[in-house]
Amino acid sequence: MKLSYKIFCVYLLVSFILLILMMATLRFFAFRHFQEVEKRLEQETLTILSYELAIEYQRNNNWNRFKTSPEILNRFIRKALPGKPDDLPLSDPPGPPGPQRPNRPPGPPEHLVVKPHQRIALYDAAKILIAGPGFDIDKMIFKPITLHDQIVGWVGLYRQSGPPHPFRGPVLKEKLDVFYTIGIIIFILTGIVSYFLSRHILSPVNKLIQGTKALTRFKFDTRIDVHTKDELGQLAKDFNQMAKTLETYETMRKQWVVDISHELRTPLSILRGEIEAIQDGVRTFSREGMKSLHSETIYLETIVNDLHLLSMADTGALTMKTDIIKPIEILKTVLNLFNTRFEQEDLSLDVRLINEKTCIIGDKDRLKQLFSNIFENNLKYTRKPGKLTIWDNLHSHVLTIYIQDTGPGVPPGCVDKLFDRLYRVDRSRTREHGGSGLGLSICKTIALAHNGDIIAKNCDHGGLNISIQLPVSKKGSK
Repeated sequence: MKLSYKIFCVYLLVSFILLILMMATLRFFAFRHFQEVEKRLEQETLTILSYELAIEYQRNNNWNRFKTSPEILNRFIRKALPGKPDDLPLSDPPGPPGPQRPNRPPGPPEHLVVKPHQRIALYDAAKILIAGPGFDIDKMIFKPITLHDQIVGWVGLYRQSGPPHPFRGPVLKEKLDVFYTIGIIIFILTGIVSYFLSRHILSPVNKLIQGTKALTRFKFDTRIDVHTKDELGQLAKDFNQMAKTLETYETMRKQWVVDISHELRTPLSILRGEIEAIQDGVRTFSREGMKSLHSETIYLETIVNDLHLLSMADTGALTMKTDIIKPIEILKTVLNLFNTRFEQEDLSLDVRLINEKTCIIGDKDRLKQLFSNIFENNLKYTRKPGKLTIWDNLHSHVLTIYIQDTGPGVPPGCVDKLFDRLYRVDRSRTREHGGSGLGLSICKTIALAHNGDIIAKNCDHGGLNISIQLPVSKKGSK
């Protein structure tokens, strides 16, 4: 079942339940109120009949009139009860004043007016039936008939086995029908509103479905136009951001394939040309030729090894040791290995390292690779003669190592791309320097693997500053 149908059914079900609850509540309070009114009117009815029958007994000083003709009780009751015309108005009897006439209620319950003889009976002082239907005394409600503070008889009202229905009257029944009609109209209107509301709510969902299908067809330029500010609107924004990210990664993937094929094609073409020249006798098989072939083979091996390292990092398979190491000592060890080459390339060193005892948790070999790649970059691209300034700083449990050269730096728009794979800055980063464009990418990967980071920025004097941030081990320094 579609989600729109489910929401529609839920709205209808909730509306139906609320309608049933409203009707049940109405009926409950109607029954409760009506029962209270029923009891009160029964008592008032018995009070009126007790008074009128007391007057009747005072006239005759007995109940013989009712004994000889039971139908007289029925006529008497119809005349005495309120709500019916009084053909023979009752008046106070002559002689001593009898009981005070009670105030008549506005009207008894309908079931008392229609057939009073079926529920009301007259008893003498000993509760012996005089007139009226004979019921079980235990099921009767009695009211004494008193005259001059003496009980002369009893008027009894049969208590029904169940409560009377409050909606049998024509007026209440008409009101109930109106209520039912209003409830049905509300239910229908709720259904109509629910239908359009479910369509409106699920409109962004339908757009998300279409957008997702477009992404499965590699249409990463797909965007969803949703202007709502609720959770669905936020979901649409997240979808657009995801599509934008996928589009970026797809562009990078295509560029990656192009760059890799270019990087591998060049040394392979050189190797093939050299081998074919030797086979065709164009060139003789010599030591210099072997040196050239070996150089290209080493270059190919370097690219393949770098690609393998990056692919392992992407898949989470990059192996990292978790030893307690001192990065400043590792840096100094690598510097000693590069000292001779720096002197040959006319690059002087200004080393100011003070946190030699600071420890981190990491891989010693990977850090050596990181520092070596940066120094290789300095040797290839720093203007000769030049200078390297190296210092460190410890702040907030983060050790930062700075390596700064004297230029020429990189164009401002290229700084953020230095750590992208196979990225090269025009005019300075060319294959003649022997680089594959993966060295700084590997440095970034190693730094992130140590829960750190590496950042490059241009200096005011035109050089390039690379800062390596490494979190300090909680186990302290050695």
